[in-house]
Amino acid sequence: MNKDFRTFLSRMALGIPAVVAGVVLRPFWLSEWGMPTFIFLAWLATSIAIIWAGKGTRNSFLMGIIVGGSFALALVVVALTHSVLVGIGLLLALLYVGAKTRFFARWGEQDNSRSKE
Repeated sequence: MNKDFRTFLSRMALGIPAVVAGVVLRPFWLSEWGMPTFIFLAWLATSIAIIWAGKGTRNSFLMGIIVGGSFALALVVVALTHSVLVGIGLLLALLYVGAKTRFFARWGEQDNSRSKE
């Protein structure tokens, strides 16, 4: 089977149940537990996606937690302020601080991460 087609099918296998859950469980998502659950699931999915970077690439647990936590923090700010621009501004500010402190450059130089083989 073609690699691109397999990737497409795997994304559809994950995306379609998410859409169905959003439609079927609409009362839950609109309840008081909906927003914290959504933020937690977004943090978990982002962290796992960054930790598992794919076949043959380096994986880093701490980098996944940092990126997922930044994304979740931006979602919390958006939920509290009701302004998407404030959340985007927070993400850009965190990215700027990471670039100014050379966090990403130092992260790439470290040999703590194991490569998948």
